[in-house]
Amino acid sequence: MSLTSKVQAYDVLVRELFRLLDITEQTDEGRVFRPNRISSCRALDAEKLEQVLKELKNVLEDRG
Repeated sequence: MSLTSKVQAYDVLVRELFRLLDITEQTDEGRVFRPNRISSCRALDAEKLEQVLKELKNVLEDRG
């Protein structure tokens, strides 16, 4: 697999990951929630994970 095709594959996969993470639904009571999440029971890891996901999404959005 060439570098270009790997980059394209990563791009497609990361876009799909964020599409899934950005899905919102509404309960019968009207509360909006995200059914799909990535989490950690370790507070510091959760903070790092949140930061990595934010930065990754920013990079993805910058690429168009």
